[in-house]
Amino acid sequence: MKRVATRIDPPPIPEPDTNFLSEQALQVRQHSIKEWGPNRAVNMVGRSPCFVELLAKIEKIAKFGEPVLITGESGVGKESIAQAIYLLSDLRGGPFAPVNCPQYCDGNLTVSELFGHRRGSFTGAVTDRKGVFELAEGGVIFLDEIGDLHLEAQAMLLRALATGEFKPIGADRSRVSEARLVAATNRPLNQLVGARQFRNDLYFRLRYFQVPVPPLRARGDDWRLLLDYSMALLRAKYGVVKRFSPSSLKLLEGYDWPGNVRQLISVATAGYAMADGDAIEPEEFQGLLEEGEGSGDSVDETYRRVVEGGESFWNEVYRPFLDRDLNRREVRAIVKRGYLAASGNYQNLVELFHMSRSNYQRFMDFLRHHRLKP
Repeated sequence: MKRVATRIDPPPIPEPDTNFLSEQALQVRQHSIKEWGPNRAVNMVGRSPCFVELLAKIEKIAKFGEPVLITGESGVGKESIAQAIYLLSDLRGGPFAPVNCPQYCDGNLTVSELFGHRRGSFTGAVTDRKGVFELAEGGVIFLDEIGDLHLEAQAMLLRALATGEFKPIGADRSRVSEARLVAATNRPLNQLVGARQFRNDLYFRLRYFQVPVPPLRARGDDWRLLLDYSMALLRAKYGVVKRFSPSSLKLLEGYDWPGNVRQLISVATAGYAMADGDAIEPEEFQGLLEEGEGSGDSVDETYRRVVEGGESFWNEVYRPFLDRDLNRREVRAIVKRGYLAASGNYQNLVELFHMSRSNYQRFMDFLRHHRLKP
């Protein structure tokens, strides 16, 4: 008899001390646990005036149904803000459908992800497929990094926002969606409009509510609360008490956190994991601070793995870029180094990066769409 693998869910993380959370943040956390379970709790930690003002603003916005545009640097927690808007709204209980816009370079694939397609409507469309506008009916669609949305999809998105109607690729009739749209970007959309990379009419359609998220360096001592809360989560999960030493805290106090909340959580996790005793010293996490300031270490290491180690460009560069483990500057630096080594010839660069020639067009589309060409 064939054995069927049984899916085993991870054990829930014990509830940490929630004194770190404001009333609104605690409400968001409780709703998220009810919707998605304790392992996916949304933790919005901070008591600085600008962060308290942000929480009050999204609580008001959540009561409405118009589009929301969340702006801010990479790592500030824009998806958490989108989740909070959903969790504080009457749409809570419906779907929350995130879409990572940079993942789709091809126009048909982007439109299909959003609006669906009918079998045979384009090459590779072997079955009918529902898009998020249909799947998220009665909920929230979250378009992350909307500045990278394909121009063809921008036109269809504009119509969907203006009329509430959309048409899957290859379909005869339009459909209606009541889903609310929340979008986020770390890029200045007004500049993209000026460069004709983003539709002006869509830009203004998205701006019913604009939510700028402050960087961590502008939030006063919130970094301490975030660090303490991250340590509380780690203690609750692993059962070992560890603390950052006075010298570590002094180092972090003067740091401006270019990677924002995401970087701080990485520092807390790495320090907790690497410390042998109960005191976390600077050497356990200092490398993450240097990388955050723009060290070329990650670029050098990744380039060597691909060019000298023969690793796949798609696994070592493309996928980490989509997962935000590599940023645009780092990927452009890797590509530029290879481009120069390949004597300015992109076909030679494909070979240098150990890709088959059949990947040439995919590679060029990726560089062009994300503005990565040196």
